[in-house]
Amino acid sequence: MDKQTIKPSRWFYVLAGLVFVIGVALFAVLLFKNLSGMSDTLMQVVVPGKADITLSEAGKYTIFYEYQSVVDNKVYTTGELSGLQCALTSQETGAEIALSSPSGSSTYTLGGRAGRSILAFSIDKPGNYQFSAWYPEGQERQEVVLAIGSGLMGKIMGTVFSSLAIFFGSIAIAVVITVVTAIKREKAIKRLKAQNT
Repeated sequence: MDKQTIKPSRWFYVLAGLVFVIGVALFAVLLFKNLSGMSDTLMQVVVPGKADITLSEAGKYTIFYEYQSVVDNKVYTTGELSGLQCALTSQETGAEIALSSPSGSSTYTLGGRAGRSILAFSIDKPGNYQFSAWYPEGQERQEVVLAIGSGLMGKIMGTVFSSLAIFFGSIAIAVVITVVTAIKREKAIKRLKAQNT
């Protein structure tokens, strides 16, 4: 039997393998690249103390306690957070923004930083604000890092799901190419055998 007449070619199996390898590579690169830079969207504040911050969008924000963090090349690895009190004030109006417990517990580990949500707030319009945090008088003053951001968990989930879509999509395409090629080649072989008998 002349194998050259059997179509489609075995090279389609190689194509399926390439689709799979490229999909896995894209999955890994996109996931690492997007997640590693996502922590940079969070504003870091070392407390106790005060800091002027600019919130560029209206809406909901989350305050995270970064128990593993790096600020100005200084590494922070801190323990359980206890007793820290926080306040946020509009520099334009002087009004205090209400801080509340987050609706759900969120944690992250990104680019050597790890944190968990401790507070949440909403603002009606963007602008400049003063954030302050302090310990009750007489309590040990542990210096810690807080990070403030908007929509972090949604961005993380979006990145993960889009990367997974590429990963499983490449697997599905590779499987389809492999199965279709195998079926068509089997039919071609049977047809040639029938012609030679």
